[in-house]
Amino acid sequence: MKLPWSTVTHKRLRHWSRDRGISSNSEKGRPPFLRPAIDGVKDIIAVASGKGGVGKSTTAVSLAVTLAVKCRLKVGLLDADVYGPSIPTMMKLQGRPQVREDMKMIPMENFGVKCMSMGFLTDKDAPIVWRGPMVGFL
Repeated sequence: MKLPWSTVTHKRLRHWSRDRGISSNSEKGRPPFLRPAIDGVKDIIAVASGKGGVGKSTTAVSLAVTLAVKCRLKVGLLDADVYGPSIPTMMKLQGRPQVREDMKMIPMENFGVKCMSMGFLTDKDAPIVWRGPMVGFL
């Protein structure tokens, strides 16, 4: 099942592809800024806002679970919220992810969605201390 992009993005893609004589259904037809840069990942849906408390996490969880359960797609959910990661609570996940021999973390899974969150790496209600170069990125 192929998910539709927003109308604006889809039109932009169509014009970009048509101008280059490429079919917009192929991976080569996607402009570089729309191609996922992660091996094995076909599509990325970002849920973002410049304002807090508008339901980004709720929307992301609803979308991920629906895609996994109803559409039977392989879905991963990354919660990069360092100020208040809520995905572990919403996905009913506890504990810490296991680490493979090659030092890569194995995402935790529930409702058919693989999840990774800053909330798995800290104790509940514990402050996160950022040091050095990481402080400049926030």
